Amino acid sequence: MNSTQDVILGVLGTHWERTRAGGVNTYLESIRRSGFLGRKVMIVFDIHPDTRKDLLRYGFELQEVPTPAEPFFVARVRLVWEYLRDHYKEFRFVHWLDVKDLVLQNDPSIWLEKNIGKSSIVASSEPVPIHTEETNWMWAKTILGESKASEIAHCLVINGGTFSGTAEALKEIFYQTHLLCKDYTGGYPPCQISMNYVMHTMLKNELYIPYWSEGYAVCGHPIWSPWRMPCWRNMRDPHPVLEVNTCVVHAGTEPNNKNPMILFDDNWGVNTRLQIVEDSHPLRGIECVENPKGKVFSIFHGYDRNWLLKSMFEFKYREGTDFNLDAFKKWNENTSQEVPKARRGLRRAKIETLNSCSQLPQPGRVFRRHL
Repeated sequence: MNSTQDVILGVLGTHWERTRAGGVNTYLESIRRSGFLGRKVMIVFDIHPDTRKDLLRYGFELQEVPTPAEPFFVARVRLVWEYLRDHYKEFRFVHWLDVKDLVLQNDPSIWLEKNIGKSSIVASSEPVPIHTEETNWMWAKTILGESKASEIAHCLVINGGTFSGTAEALKEIFYQTHLLCKDYTGGYPPCQISMNYVMHTMLKNELYIPYWSEGYAVCGHPIWSPWRMPCWRNMRDPHPVLEVNTCVVHAGTEPNNKNPMILFDDNWGVNTRLQIVEDSHPLRGIECVENPKGKVFSIFHGYDRNWLLKSMFEFKYREGTDFNLDAFKKWNENTSQEVPKARRGLRRAKIETLNSCSQLPQPGRVFRRHL
């Protein structure tokens, strides 16, 4: 098998998707620019007609399914397992990727060909031990129970929306995760921590978690969101850096405070002016480097964890245009005082506005998105 028999696989649905269009164009355009040669499959239900048109226009195969009875984060595990059960023999590598908050900066299949070695699963790390990150640790104890949680307490957090591997291995991940999730009736999304348990225990001999320096994938959750504060002291890998003139994220090396940085905007849902200042610090902004030494990440998941940087990537991946920093600055200046018409429930500005570099844990910041 070759790269034309790889697949990018995702799930898109819920009542939100039925009532509003858009939200997928950054993801779609980034895949087109990445050079990925394989198939693209989206399992869909309850999506807006305009979203359907965009997916088809970008070459996605749509697997239509009835609206599930289960909550989304339980249903999507079952739907992917059922799809791979019936189709896994058609594929070499499967890239399981989230949709609304992810971009490809280059072709992840090329990365896998060069680096997967004897492993069959390549997972993206957050990268802190599970017991040190309050949301994942709370999920582990609440969803898995104390016994299973203790088994994976010191393992790195695996991001549940970004991992790749052989088709047969991913089929097994989703089958075992489905068994763990299917009877859960609590208020939290059970999929990520269940995937962590499956990969860290049942499939640990097949698992490879690259360092960020290897360039597979980076997750914005512990570096761009307010969660960067408590995660900072437990991070395995350096924060990434931004090649600002091209809006490309590279693996970081040693932080250099002599480089400029883009100040983070921690007021979720409020557009602010782009501020590039001197004396950079990883907790105050993203370091800007003209000639980064680190590798370009193939996958960037969670580019939206900071409102200002979210706008940069969405500006970059507009259809038919390349990124131009001066053009972005002009656009940003014109929109800096506007507040979006809709805010995602995933982030609430009133509990996540942080303006200091405190490295102390911030209580109460947990995901309640089990819809």
